[in-house]
Amino acid sequence: MEQKLKSIRNTLKSTMLFFVCLIVLVVISLVILMAIYIPTVSAQLTEQAESSVSSSLSATSVNVQSYFKGRIETLRGFSNRFTGTNLADSQSIEKACADIAAASGFRHVGFTQPDGITISSFGESENTSHRAFIKEGLAGKTTHYANVNCDFDNSPADMYTVPVRGQRGAIIGTLTGDTPPFTFSDVELVGVSGDNSCFFVFDPEGDVVYTSEGNAAGISLNSNLISMIGDEAVSKDISFTLNSFADGTIKHIEINGGKYIAAFSDMSDSDWTIAAIVPDAVAYASFAPMISFTVMLIIIMALIMLAVAIFATVKVSGVKAEIEGAVTDGLRVMYTDSLTGHDTIARFREHFAVAMKDTATKHALISLDVDGFKAVNDLFGYEGGNDVIRKMSDVIKRNIGKTDFFARSAGDLFYIFADFSDKKELVDLANRIMSDMEYQISGIKLELSIGIYIIDDPHLKSRVAADRADMARDSLKDNKQSGYAFFDNSMLEKIRREKRIEDIMEDSLALGEFIVYLQPKFSLDAKNEVVGAEALVRWLHEGKLIPPGDFIPVFEKNGFVTRIDYYMFEEVCKLQKKYASMGFTPKCISVNMSRVHLNKPHFVADLASICDKYGVRTDCIEIEITESAAYENASKLFEIFKEIKSYGFHVSIDDFGTGYSSLNMLKDLPVDVLKIDRSFLTEDADEHENASLIIGCVVSLAASLSIHTICEGIETKEQATLLTKLGCNMAQGFFFARPMPVPDYEKLAYGIGA
Repeated sequence: MEQKLKSIRNTLKSTMLFFVCLIVLVVISLVILMAIYIPTVSAQLTEQAESSVSSSLSATSVNVQSYFKGRIETLRGFSNRFTGTNLADSQSIEKACADIAAASGFRHVGFTQPDGITISSFGESENTSHRAFIKEGLAGKTTHYANVNCDFDNSPADMYTVPVRGQRGAIIGTLTGDTPPFTFSDVELVGVSGDNSCFFVFDPEGDVVYTSEGNAAGISLNSNLISMIGDEAVSKDISFTLNSFADGTIKHIEINGGKYIAAFSDMSDSDWTIAAIVPDAVAYASFAPMISFTVMLIIIMALIMLAVAIFATVKVSGVKAEIEGAVTDGLRVMYTDSLTGHDTIARFREHFAVAMKDTATKHALISLDVDGFKAVNDLFGYEGGNDVIRKMSDVIKRNIGKTDFFARSAGDLFYIFADFSDKKELVDLANRIMSDMEYQISGIKLELSIGIYIIDDPHLKSRVAADRADMARDSLKDNKQSGYAFFDNSMLEKIRREKRIEDIMEDSLALGEFIVYLQPKFSLDAKNEVVGAEALVRWLHEGKLIPPGDFIPVFEKNGFVTRIDYYMFEEVCKLQKKYASMGFTPKCISVNMSRVHLNKPHFVADLASICDKYGVRTDCIEIEITESAAYENASKLFEIFKEIKSYGFHVSIDDFGTGYSSLNMLKDLPVDVLKIDRSFLTEDADEHENASLIIGCVVSLAASLSIHTICEGIETKEQATLLTKLGCNMAQGFFFARPMPVPDYEKLAYGIGA
């Protein structure tokens, strides 16, 4: 027994000695480890805090800059209202300013002439030439001045100014609009720790231009950040940042005795800088317990090593769980679409990268949107449009395969990543989605455009694949024979051709390379004489004619078609003025106008002002608008036609019978001429009789409504004879005359140069 007790004592003694040595060793090791660990953790926590502040600033900066840019773009969009306006007519200018103010959301709008006289939207006129933003605007600079006294009512305001250019590009004045001073509540703020983020906008000298509410740093409007920072060296660094083009700078600063993390970002369209300033206490709030506990841990471990180790493990695990929870919340915001509740495009791209590693499976990327989604918002309102987008998400989710995934990119544009074994599976998927959408959405007929790209390169980036799916989808906009299209390499060449056209179109317009061709219109009575013409644009570049089919669709897509329309209209006015000055009664010339004009205010008034400029009677010009425009907005088209008629222009519907309106809306539209589409003139014997009956019915109905008819595309004598028998008033086509240069038309129509 004694031997056993002795053995136990020796064992306990050895164990105690070992334990003491172990504790000493552990304590020493812990001290060394903590000496390394604490600075490392501190650096990591600092990096995380800085990253959080920087991310908050980055997201908020995008929102703020989009807000300012939206104001400028709105003002710039309305500036062409004055291009054809008589600047000597102050009442017209006042009315134009009032209309713009009503349509744009600016409190006041003023047009400043080169002499500095500003005419406002509410009738006042004063000399503002002393204003800096007026001087800069007249010098061709777009400006945004913050928190200045408004010349219109002497209230604090943000002033936005854009130069207004005449038809030849010269500056003819400025357009100025004011809004209440910007506050950060006007945009969505992405903050750190709820409402504790403070956002500021500074000028290059560090003066505060805008501040956010809840200003923890105590910085007020017009105060100077540099003068408030305690550390002179840091102050100089920030001064450099505010005047440099580098952004993303993060500094630790002192203001009024408080310590802050500050992130800075340049604003791309100005020399201002936006900053987020967050108190250290806020930025490190979630990490402070961990740092305090780690310091305490060293002391406790010296006394009760095992307990502290266990306690530390539990605590560290708890902190880790908190951090992981915070990260999870952040990922939820990043990866979940707030509108649809499904994945964001960021999550889609990550899934794409993983899915592409499976090289044994065939993959496709599908691009999908709604044709003319604006009509949905017009009909249902903004929230109703959002409901449609949510239903689109649910339809897609319901119809894709188990391994497939999707996301909304922006607006009504969705991308789907689909696995497949046979091309027919992709066609079936597209058809299921279109059918399900038609079933789910009532009150409006939605037409989807679906572009499908079969991925043939496993290393392809998601953005490149999406671009190719978009190309396939966009191809449907020009020639929609079905609701879906597959990408092929010819689409890349089409994009390259379009890019080449866009690269030279501005210079070509300035150089006058777009020229007027006229295709005569002939009466179908006994005289069979020239009664007018249709103006057609031709592009003569480097001595070669570019086919209209190559550039007109490009111009319609990028909006340049409106510039061409106005150019062609003015060239026709010049011709009509010439014929009138020679003693002729000008024969009516029709000018095609794109449907894009329907959404522009004062479109018809602008045309009338061009006629006034050249002293041309409006009744010698006919405005042609395609029938398909009626589908986009029938009520708007009706109002436009009424306005065209009120100015004395003739108005015609082009390509009648190919669109959605046809006979149903003919009775309501104030139309002078129907242009029957050439597709009715079939050469097929079985279809010929039916086509003749249809044309005869249209001609008879038009005649009963006192509407003249003209048929285009006449290529044979038999077609001309048939139209004469059916009572059609006019015709044009290769049988009568091809589109010709102006001198040839003048010789044919007026005998000029004969």
